[in-house]
Amino acid sequence: MARKNSNGEGSRPRKRADGRWEARYWSAGKRRSVYGETRKEAVGKLAEALASKDNARVFVPSDITVGEFFARYDDVACDTMKRRSLETYRDIARLHLLPAFGSKKLKDLSREHVQRLYSRKREVGLSAARVRRIHGVLSAALNTAVKWRYIEQNVCKEVSPPMVTQPEIRPLSLEEAKRFLASAEDDRFAALFVLGVTSGARWGELTGLYWSDLQLHRRVMHIQRALITGHGKQTFESPKTKGSRRSVALTKKATDALIRHRERQAAGGFPVVGDKLVFTNTIGGSLNPSHFTQRHFKPLLKRADLPDTTWHAATRHTCTCILLLEGVNPKSVAMQMGWSSVAFMLETYARFLPGWGDNGAMDVALS
Repeated sequence: MARKNSNGEGSRPRKRADGRWEARYWSAGKRRSVYGETRKEAVGKLAEALASKDNARVFVPSDITVGEFFARYDDVACDTMKRRSLETYRDIARLHLLPAFGSKKLKDLSREHVQRLYSRKREVGLSAARVRRIHGVLSAALNTAVKWRYIEQNVCKEVSPPMVTQPEIRPLSLEEAKRFLASAEDDRFAALFVLGVTSGARWGELTGLYWSDLQLHRRVMHIQRALITGHGKQTFESPKTKGSRRSVALTKKATDALIRHRERQAAGGFPVVGDKLVFTNTIGGSLNPSHFTQRHFKPLLKRADLPDTTWHAATRHTCTCILLLEGVNPKSVAMQMGWSSVAFMLETYARFLPGWGDNGAMDVALS
């Protein structure tokens, strides 16, 4: 019988009948063994096993089902996710994940199960982007399951979601932007169109502006919240990231348009101070993006004889490209847009900037 070392140090190696050396130790209530061709090798493996045991908590997979886990995870999601993200998570769980895996034990969920789900979803017509969203929701949930010690690893890390082709960005040219704004001069929302093109702020950031966020005498706009629309509801949320909470310098064109807008709102009996919305519908409520697009934005594109495009492309993309083309420091542009990564911005917009990558400057320098 193998002699024991001090408590917790495992047994001293013994030579087996097959010529190998064996050392034993206890883990998770079970006796385990390591083997080596020599006594020294067995001692080394025992030391590694004991170190691993000491540095990690005993892991015992849970018998909880995927459905039971998601019910518990939902409580955490309510406290940690913004409303729109929470709605997306719940929709994906209800429509895709729970029907496929709800009754399966969480510990039995394998990469093969997940990969087959993605393949089936593509076969029935779901877009690659939607399947990647499913992947993101499932992976985030399984990361929490690992943290809670329900499972040992996240199988999504071993699965390849489908590739997504990025949609083509089509900003307005400088001349098109001028035509766009000229056609908007007599529109009730002229200031919103001007502010969108000249500041590049997101739709929700613009429609979530209070009059107290504007310092027109200093030509500054403070972005502190966004109006989020989804599932028939509208809520105010803090900006997406720390960099999204920012102050943006207003152009003279935007400032003048906002002053005219304030006068028009005041004449209509709408409050133009404090925590009152800058841009409202005809009864003073918040703007609905679908209604605005159909009743104001699309008709404006037609009046300006411009190709059909999105609000995001006509304003935010256009503003970014114009600023970069005019030679504004890329870091300053990224800060104005609320992006933390200059590299991301340049990678996205470089192809719209003629002359970038041209070595003519080097030829001049070396001539």
